[in-house]
Amino acid sequence: MSTPESRRRAPAMSSRERRTAIVRATLPLLAEQGANVTTKSIAQAADVAEGTVFRVFADKGELLRACLAEAFRTDEVRARMSEISTELSIDTRLTEAAVLVLDHFSRLGELKRNLAASDYDVHRHEAHGEQHPGRHGPPRFVLELTEALAELIVPDEGRLRVPVHDVAAMLLGLLLSASFDGNSDDEARSKLAPRIDVLLRGALVERKPQTSTGPDR
Repeated sequence: MSTPESRRRAPAMSSRERRTAIVRATLPLLAEQGANVTTKSIAQAADVAEGTVFRVFADKGELLRACLAEAFRTDEVRARMSEISTELSIDTRLTEAAVLVLDHFSRLGELKRNLAASDYDVHRHEAHGEQHPGRHGPPRFVLELTEALAELIVPDEGRLRVPVHDVAAMLLGLLLSASFDGNSDDEARSKLAPRIDVLLRGALVERKPQTSTGPDR
């Protein structure tokens, strides 16, 4: 017969669910403290016993690699991009999407900087984190974000001089460069709309052909 206490007890998590919960609790700590964060602090943040961390991860290194892989995941940003209305102008759609992607890159960059500052070899584990689909080609997160941007461009496909995915790839490249240009997040966001305008309409000013005003000959 069950007791009131057992009826109140939350159902046990599967090993995968527990791993996910620990990773998500660890990510904010890594962004603040880098790789020097203790497993005791991780356990407290995840609301589990410290031993539980090592029951689902072989060691701290495996946990850090799982956190880096999770940070590169694009599920959340792509879900928010999918909520952008296609009734908006293409400039507005792409600017709203660009803000979401730039915020994602900002969080990822902060995490990588703090890990590197605590002597964690980010580059050694970066290929794992970036989820490369194979030995060649762009990492998976690039492919996923390019596809999500392309879906927002498709409604205006008939207006383009180049394929939809080319525009999406150029926009993502612009956002990647913006995330490394040394500006603050607010400064980077303020430059998005004019840069997207240049991407869509070109950098050259259209000049009308000059007409002769001299006397007819």
